Amino acid sequence: MPLAFLLLVLLVTQTNGSRHVLLRSTDDHSGDSPSSNACPSIRSGHNKGNKLPVIHRLSPCSPLRGGVPKHGKAALHEILDRDGLRMRYISEIQASAVAAAAPAPSAMPPSGLSIIPATQNVISSLPGVFSYTVLAGYGTPAQQLPLYFDVSGMSNLRCKPCFSGSGPGATSCDRAFDPSRSSSFRTVPCESPDCRETSCSSGSSCSFTFYNSTFVFGNGTVVTDTLTLSPSATFEDFSVGCMQLDNMFSDGAAAGNIDLSRSRHSLTTRVLLSSPPGTAAFSYCLPADTDTHGFLSIAPVLADYSGNAGVKYVPLVTNPRGPNFYFVDLVAIAVNGTDLPVPSATFRGNGTMIDSQSAFTYLNPPIYAALRDEFRRAMEKYQLVPAFSDLDTQFMYFFREHLDDGFPFGCLAFAASQDPSFAWNLLGSQVQRTKEIVYDVRGSKVAFVPSRCGLR
Repeated sequence: MPLAFLLLVLLVTQTNGSRHVLLRSTDDHSGDSPSSNACPSIRSGHNKGNKLPVIHRLSPCSPLRGGVPKHGKAALHEILDRDGLRMRYISEIQASAVAAAAPAPSAMPPSGLSIIPATQNVISSLPGVFSYTVLAGYGTPAQQLPLYFDVSGMSNLRCKPCFSGSGPGATSCDRAFDPSRSSSFRTVPCESPDCRETSCSSGSSCSFTFYNSTFVFGNGTVVTDTLTLSPSATFEDFSVGCMQLDNMFSDGAAAGNIDLSRSRHSLTTRVLLSSPPGTAAFSYCLPADTDTHGFLSIAPVLADYSGNAGVKYVPLVTNPRGPNFYFVDLVAIAVNGTDLPVPSATFRGNGTMIDSQSAFTYLNPPIYAALRDEFRRAMEKYQLVPAFSDLDTQFMYFFREHLDDGFPFGCLAFAASQDPSFAWNLLGSQVQRTKEIVYDVRGSKVAFVPSRCGLR
């Protein structure tokens, strides 16, 4: 009996009506695996044009190898723990974004940027867990730093002088931005429109504090300097939160994160302000595994995708509960060609967020229950094994390639969202791998492009 075949169906709006784009649950294994001698070019920070290599934190080529476990693949319990932290972090950002009153939009040239909301300038929750990094430069001359990329609403850097600490998650202060070495470094004054912290006093620098309901983690200052992604992609006066923290990220390894959200401070907004019409804000291909690499492309030309018969554009939809995030409409899920008996209104619900850093796809409980039941029926000839944490649909000797901790089974890489405050569906990296995801933010749409990554 063939294994069950699972499709996610996203709404595609075209001039001749509505069609659908299908995301297969199985990977496209086309392309060549990069050899070990590719690591030097990866560590140089950029390759062709405006493409930056994207590396998994457990990759042999990762600059973070000194600060993370040296096994090649994450254990299942680790993936679930990290996904739980990731969803909690997104929920905190969502809650603070909703609570904050949006400021009046800044004056911008007539370039179709009205879809960029001016919200959530400085985040107050400590950045969460991340899986994929790029190398980018900050300052003049550029200091090359390993950075995660995210949609948090603010880019952040670990800055000197910093506290290196001595605990298991402590990192070397060498992996931090040094403002004293940059000739273009500036602090943002408190009275600047880019500073929204009420604790500021006139004449001082724009400062902020990271905290949660129990602890205050540390302080930071909003600064600007030159961000260099490649020789042809530099952004002067790019603002970041400069933080003097020990364990800035849960991994305690990278030097910061680049914000790709729809906020006014993000790299996305800067790209759209400086790029010509006919370009997307960015695209990425996530690595198929920890021993391969993908890429993050800045301002890719949309015409380059016109000859690909498989490309499908999906409208981005707005969601007031997550104004900086990227949402699409999920309208159906099919197993072996059969749509789940779930009304489309239930699928749409509060939206479906695209997230590059979580691993699994999380669905609202009623949707997941229907998927689980139908998938189990399709897999009835395989032995079902007991649930493991949030994963309750696992079978013996099925898709075990991504497990390295002795589990002789594989699992459906979907789960029900356990957080009642997390009201939307979330598309994780498992369903995105080996596809190029193109964010045409100016055109308010996203494309899923198969067979362009060459990750294996």
